[in-house]
Amino acid sequence: MKMTEKFGYSTIDEIIDDILQILSLEYQEKIKEMSIEDFRTIDHFNFGQWIRNKYFYQNPAQEQLVKSLSDPKEYMFLDGDKFSHIILEKLYERITTMK
Repeated sequence: MKMTEKFGYSTIDEIIDDILQILSLEYQEKIKEMSIEDFRTIDHFNFGQWIRNKYFYQNPAQEQLVKSLSDPKEYMFLDGDKFSHIILEKLYERITTMK
């Protein structure tokens, strides 16, 4: 049986799971001490740009990803910056609610 390589990220949860595999536990602890506003501000230009490029622009499953969002009309004009903003918020939410 041949293993197939993952082909794109079609849901926000897949993206968050992937990011959590790379983020150090130390950085996750730092994030827990920040407010959501501080986290978005600090990480928008560095981490946010990486998220935008890897998971949005270079994502072969981009169409499925956009369709998986709760209200497709709201995301009809989704761009990379808005997308990275959504991911940063969801990542912050996941990290701050994990035990």
